[in-house]
Amino acid sequence: MGVRPALRNITAVAAAILLAACSSGSTAMTTDTGDRVIWNPEPSTSPFVVVAVDNHFHDIHPVDDPKISGSRPFIVKNEGQNLHNFTVVGTPISIDIRPGHQFRWARLGAHLKPGSYQVVCTYHDYLGMTGDFVVTK
Repeated sequence: MGVRPALRNITAVAAAILLAACSSGSTAMTTDTGDRVIWNPEPSTSPFVVVAVDNHFHDIHPVDDPKISGSRPFIVKNEGQNLHNFTVVGTPISIDIRPGHQFRWARLGAHLKPGSYQVVCTYHDYLGMTGDFVVTK
């Protein structure tokens, strides 16, 4: 008998979390297989952080296709043990980032116009250390 009240509490907590997620700008849908998918849109004001580690860029993998508002702060952190570079192909932007360091732009749009961009680490491009992202208005 003591199990049922605990199960009800767990169910109530899960429902409250789901309700909070759905009411905070999330979009929910049910797939053809019956799976419920909740998508939380990317925040538009907090910094977009890219981490350079293990000879790749997290959060801008070519398959991620992130869209980043030009008004957002943009940070690239080197959390690896090697010197990395952030070069935006087709622009004069090429920044070395030592291990444990980062660079930060207060507004991405102050450095890049709206459009699609590819980045590479000039030191580890041969290992596939590339990334892609889209700057939006």
